[in-house]
Amino acid sequence: METNAIAASGEAPAEHAPARPAWRRLVLFLPGHDPTDMDYHHGRFVNQAGRFAALWSIGAATTGRLDDGRQPYARWDVDTQGANWSSHTDYRILRWEDLVVELDERPDPVRLWRGYGGLWEFLRGGAARGYFRASPRYGFFFFFPYLIFALFAAAGGLAGWLAHWSAALYLPEWAALGLGAIVAVAVFFALFHRPGRDWRLHQALDDWDLARDYLADRTPQLDARLDRFAGVLMDEVRSGRHDEVLLVGHSLGATLMLGVLDRALDIEPELAAGRTQVSLLTCGATIPKLALHRGGDKVRRQAARVASTPGLTWVEYQARHDAINFYKFHPVTLRRAAFDQPAPAPLLRNANIKQMLTHAKLKKLRWHAMRIHYQFLLANERPAAYDYFMFVLGPLTFADLTSRAEGPVGRFAPDGSLIA
Repeated sequence: METNAIAASGEAPAEHAPARPAWRRLVLFLPGHDPTDMDYHHGRFVNQAGRFAALWSIGAATTGRLDDGRQPYARWDVDTQGANWSSHTDYRILRWEDLVVELDERPDPVRLWRGYGGLWEFLRGGAARGYFRASPRYGFFFFFPYLIFALFAAAGGLAGWLAHWSAALYLPEWAALGLGAIVAVAVFFALFHRPGRDWRLHQALDDWDLARDYLADRTPQLDARLDRFAGVLMDEVRSGRHDEVLLVGHSLGATLMLGVLDRALDIEPELAAGRTQVSLLTCGATIPKLALHRGGDKVRRQAARVASTPGLTWVEYQARHDAINFYKFHPVTLRRAAFDQPAPAPLLRNANIKQMLTHAKLKKLRWHAMRIHYQFLLANERPAAYDYFMFVLGPLTFADLTSRAEGPVGRFAPDGSLIA
């Protein structure tokens, strides 16, 4: 078994109690609309786990990938330890990137038609108006593909006019018009292909297309995958192998995780009421993206059901610097909300990226919207209330860590030991 290890720094002082037995945790992470290869995910995880370990002065050892491709998840194990504690995490990424890649490989004219059709559906369905009420920054994010379309169309129109004007000096008017039209279309699609892909316009259009079909129950492949994810969740909770099962949904993955839990609760209503603690972390979440649509009954129902599930701890972390999440907006009540209010579920907590990153790093990333969006899943540069790797690799339960607004801050000594 291949192992990537970062050695723990420091030795336990004499006054520390003996190391606690390893806490056994299963993490089921459901990504958003992301075509990223699982090997890249694993390599990035190892790198970020090392940064986390160095920050908190602890040890972390990550295995190579343990799945063989037949399961609906990628998997590896992580052992972490401090001066007086140890923890074992079975980390799994619930895989649906093949469905994202299938969308990504469509011809540009199909993507253009379907993607803007999806955007129009959310405009027609009243969601766009709700976005500005919930989060003006998300409202502007919604209209970003329209602005890019207008920019590319204007550039294509200008190129076509110049081609027509030049050709009219030598060709009949009908031929000059035809040439101008061909040039206009060619320039538009050239820009749509590049820099459109570099600006993540393709990814955004595919995402809106998928969101429309998901609301309308026209995603049989995705629904079948969510069924399999629900089966994995039920099997692992029933197995009793884990002290804690932590579900993580990021971006669109938060909405899909509601669908996974809804399916599992249909079969096992007391899923979270047993010995194994079941918790849900949603971060960078876009649940209101679908729930604010007048046809979003399915998502609204699933969110309300998960929020009222006995024994389930659901906490959503939101960040002001992330334009893609809904800051201080409740995903169940669909109203503006304050942080740290215990009811109604989920509990909203602040992921203050200013506290997580150095000033220089945040300044460098300020205009990189997607990079900021993914910071929820990366290691911090400074100890902060939100620390993804402490949630998934640390010695404390998610419910315990999130019970305080300060999170892990103040819970660990400089040598990495857990403070009683």
